[in-house]
Amino acid sequence: MARAPRRAPDAARRTRGASARASTVRRKAPGVPLRQRLASALPWLLVSMVAVVVMAAAIWLPRVLDQYPIRKVGVDGVTDVRRQQQVQTALAALVRDANYFSAPLDEIYQRARGLSWVAEVSVRRQWPDTVKLQVTEREPVAVWNEAVLVSSNGEPFKGLKQYDLSGLPRLTGPEQRLDEVMGFYHSMSKLLREVGLNIDRMEVNARLTARLSLDNNMQLVVDRENYVGKLRRFVRLYRGVLSADSRGVARVDLRYADGMAVTWRDPKAEKNA
Repeated sequence: MARAPRRAPDAARRTRGASARASTVRRKAPGVPLRQRLASALPWLLVSMVAVVVMAAAIWLPRVLDQYPIRKVGVDGVTDVRRQQQVQTALAALVRDANYFSAPLDEIYQRARGLSWVAEVSVRRQWPDTVKLQVTEREPVAVWNEAVLVSSNGEPFKGLKQYDLSGLPRLTGPEQRLDEVMGFYHSMSKLLREVGLNIDRMEVNARLTARLSLDNNMQLVVDRENYVGKLRRFVRLYRGVLSADSRGVARVDLRYADGMAVTWRDPKAEKNA
C-alpha cells in the first residue's frame, strides 16, 4: 500500500506562520475612532438642523409677519389735501398687502418721486405699522400756456388740478422760449413792484413783445429792445404823475425810444382837470 508523501518540515512551518500572521492581522484591525465618526456625521447633522429651521420658518414666519401689517402712510411736507390724496392713491397698491418688514421702500420712493410736483422725497419705516414720507414740493410761480405750472427755478411741471391757481400769473408764449419769457417776467415784476403793481397776465409773441395785464386793470405793452430802461421810465412817470391823474390809466405803450403812449380810462376827465 502506497504512503502519502511527507511534507517537508520547512514548508509546513512557513504555511503555519503565514496563517498565524493573517489571523493576527485580522484580529488587530483597528476600528474608526469615535471623534472621527462624529466629525463625519456633523455636516449631515447641521444640514438636517438647517432644513428643520427653514421648514419651521416657512410655516411660522408668515404668521408672525402678518401681525405687523402696514396700516398707515404718513406724508409730511405736503400742504394741500389734493396733493395728499394723490400721494395716498399712488402708493395704495404698494402697501396694501405689505407688512412692516416687507414694505418696498425703493418702489415707494420711485412712485412718490415720479409725481411731477415732488421735488425731493425720503422714505422710512416707523414702528410698528407706518411708512413715513418727507416730501419737498415744487413751488409754482406761474401758469404756462394754460397747460403746466412753472416752478421757482424755472422748470415746468404738471399739477394744475393739485394747486390753487388763483394767485398765480398766467404766462403765454412760444413753447420753446419759456426761459426767455420767465426772464422777462422776473425782471418786469421786480421793477413794477416798486410802485405796488403786479402782473396778472403776460402774453409774449414770437418777436418777444410782451403785453402785460396788471392787478389794477392797467395794460402795458413793451418790446424786448431795452425793455428794462423803458419800464424804469414808466415807473418814474407812474410814481410822479400817472398814478395821481384823475382820468385813470387804461393802457401804456412803451414801444418808443424816447417816450410812451398813454390811453386814459375816462378821456372826458381831461377837459375837467
